[in-house]
Amino acid sequence: MKASIRSLEVFRSVMHTGSVSKTAIELNVSQPTASGIIKRLEDIIGVPLFNRLNFGLSPTPEAVQLLPEVERIFDHFAHMQAKIDNIVQGGDAFLAVQSIHSMSKRFVAPTIKIFTELHPRARISIHAGQSSQVIGNVEVGSFDVGFIYGTKASEVLEALPLKKIQYRCIVREDSPLASKLMLDIDDILTEKLILNRSGTYLRQAVERTFQAQGITLTPQIEAGTIQAYELISNGVGIGILDDSLISEGYYKGLVSLPTAFDISVQASLIYNKNISLSYFAKQYIELVCNYFHDDEGVEVSALKNVLNSSP
Repeated sequence: MKASIRSLEVFRSVMHTGSVSKTAIELNVSQPTASGIIKRLEDIIGVPLFNRLNFGLSPTPEAVQLLPEVERIFDHFAHMQAKIDNIVQGGDAFLAVQSIHSMSKRFVAPTIKIFTELHPRARISIHAGQSSQVIGNVEVGSFDVGFIYGTKASEVLEALPLKKIQYRCIVREDSPLASKLMLDIDDILTEKLILNRSGTYLRQAVERTFQAQGITLTPQIEAGTIQAYELISNGVGIGILDDSLISEGYYKGLVSLPTAFDISVQASLIYNKNISLSYFAKQYIELVCNYFHDDEGVEVSALKNVLNSSP
């Protein structure tokens, strides 16, 4: 018969407290139970561990020799329990997030701020890229979560809608157009026009809206959203762009103006639904969707169903 962990725990406690009665209180067992466990341990080992005296127990040389080995066992158990707690709380998990550049400020920055406050031990990697890169990387599992425009759901990807992004005309506040309540097509076509790059989801959304009115837009400059904002800030034309950077308080020297055309795009969070989500990934996805819930984002009940169905 081998010594049990419980018997070693009682032995260790008696060595620390010097009393079976104190050990019984510490380990929430009866005194006869604690005494019986010590007696069985002595029988298994084959040597007495304590001398029974009128005033209590006195450890034998064998007990003194055994204690350091028992302490090492329980130190290991304490380390293992801390490891388990850390894993359960996500401490050893790793969260990888990728978004298209223009979504970093509006979607990633505020949610990661809250997430790190809730999980101060979190290890997070954040990257930006083009939409095709974000989709491809999430599909192969290189990133847990991606932020894109559109709802690129597939057999591999789950897309959770977060917020509708309005497209408006972005001009400098010192532009003659800034005083207008609404811009029409003539206002737009008389200026140096900046649009998102050809072939991108954002550019296609703008083109579809204008083509429905029989209008073909030919920009003089094509750029990413951030680059377009920088160009406009420096006096290089106007743009029909995502206006969330202005509505969120960035680019103080610019204003967004409504146009006669209602243009909006859907912002979404994507993840690979065929890969088991880590603790951190589930926590972050739920945080993001709750954060944008009041902005007509994903229904929280639908979110829970999706997360519960994850492999």
